[in-house]
Amino acid sequence: MLPQDVYYVQGLQSSGHGRTPVNRRTLILGLLAVSYVNPCNAAGWTLISKEEFEQDSGAPHFRGVFGPASQPGAPVIEVAQPDETKPIKVPVTIRLFFRPQTGAVIDLSSFRATYGWLGIDITQRIIEHAQVNASGLIANGADIPPGHHKVTLQVADNMHRVGMRTFEFTVV
Repeated sequence: MLPQDVYYVQGLQSSGHGRTPVNRRTLILGLLAVSYVNPCNAAGWTLISKEEFEQDSGAPHFRGVFGPASQPGAPVIEVAQPDETKPIKVPVTIRLFFRPQTGAVIDLSSFRATYGWLGIDITQRIIEHAQVNASGLIANGADIPPGHHKVTLQVADNMHRVGMRTFEFTVV
């Protein structure tokens, strides 16, 4: 080890002078390891808690055509993920596309998302973890309890026409 390969790290436990010698290779490998660990991505984020899921599961479920209706000329909301056709695993990615009608633009401040039969507002939970723009949003790493889930979305355009979409998916 050459003298230029030793660095001193301030604040670590040492022999009393407040600086600890660290080999350059150790320092570089340590920094690389830390850069790969992101606690936010490792743990994910909670879209629906187990308690909220259980509370909603116990609520009355109405069957039939009670889904929300979009206004004529309203934006269309396309759900690319999660896949509604097959069971999925956590972490869940939410990928939506907003399609305004000709001559209109999406009003991002109008986006709303509610969960389940009780209509639990999950808008902020999604927005805080999403990349959002006028063409849609993507939120990676959502933690959701196993079971069947229902989410209702809405977004308006600059002409105040509200598009709505409900989708259901199963987490295993």
